[in-house]
Amino acid sequence: MLTAKSKIKVNTMQKEKIIKPVILVVDDQPQNIELLEAHLVPQGYEIVKAANGEEALEKLSGNQIDLILLDVMMPGMNGYEVCKKVKNDSGNAFLPIIMLTALDNMEARIEGLKAGADDFLNKPFHKIELIARVNNLLKIKFLRDEVELRNHLVSSMLHRYVDGSVIEQILANPDKYSELGGDRKEVAVFFCDIRGFTSLSENMNADELIHLLNSIYKELIGIVFRNKGTFDKYIGDCIMAFWGAPTDVEDETLWAVRAAVEMQGAFEDLKHGWPPELKKLGIGIGINYGEVVVGNIGTEETMDYTVIGDIVNTAQRVESTARPGQVLITKSALSRVEGKIKIRALEMVQLKGKLLPVEIYEVLKVEKEKKMGSGK
Repeated sequence: MLTAKSKIKVNTMQKEKIIKPVILVVDDQPQNIELLEAHLVPQGYEIVKAANGEEALEKLSGNQIDLILLDVMMPGMNGYEVCKKVKNDSGNAFLPIIMLTALDNMEARIEGLKAGADDFLNKPFHKIELIARVNNLLKIKFLRDEVELRNHLVSSMLHRYVDGSVIEQILANPDKYSELGGDRKEVAVFFCDIRGFTSLSENMNADELIHLLNSIYKELIGIVFRNKGTFDKYIGDCIMAFWGAPTDVEDETLWAVRAAVEMQGAFEDLKHGWPPELKKLGIGIGINYGEVVVGNIGTEETMDYTVIGDIVNTAQRVESTARPGQVLITKSALSRVEGKIKIRALEMVQLKGKLLPVEIYEVLKVEKEKKMGSGK
């Protein structure tokens, strides 16, 4: 049984903080408030008092209330009216309310339910019944609070990886995206590496290095999201992303190429405000398309939503051949965007791990289209 003695434990900076549940007691009779307080305080609850409806609403706005014990018969604004006002506030719609009433009839209960009451307690009440009803409703509230907190944390985490437009789809089917395992899917895989950064980092202090890298990443990752991409991970001074998962994206490879071209322009813009030694930096980008395994890989404690397979390895090796300012794509990626971009065929290259040379192409321009595809 949940009581305040079991307390809520909240981790704050790795320390457990004990928080007492707070109950707002609303009654125009001081002796009734004193009786409720005498029963509840020894159970570990904190009590906030109000003598009428107006004061109750004022106390509610100024305190973090977990439950309301609300008398029905009060002068001025009665309990039903207070209950309606509380429940009509979206921020308090799920705040549990127990109505205290001396009216032991069905009509009074129905009116209370219509007003939004969660439970009733007839006067005179028994201490054990009072505590049981309070505990039951608080248990439900705290479970709901925990679910809302988890959803908020999940949403915050997802914003680090995907654009907000696909988060609702993921949250609508959380089991699909929260368990270990993967599926085979065709996606566009993208690698972007900062050329010249490794040698430059040897001559910069840690704070300057991190500040520079973060400013670059902020700009480039924003471009991934604006172009419907999914951020995968940072690999040193390299960004890995992919298009086509977790949700399908029409023209996924074209979106990836658009992002790459936009990144090259954005990186040049960033360099305008840099000192001469930083202007030597550039980015090389490689894009491949094909079937990968996509899903949560790792352990229950440390899973990583990512893509794996030969397509990924090839994309990274194509990126490694790109000079600063270049966007290189494979033949399979070109097949998805042919006629939509201008390219220049390069000499076939022998990539590490490949028996035969690979055809690669440099992207020169993305042709303007009337309408780009949208996420499905």
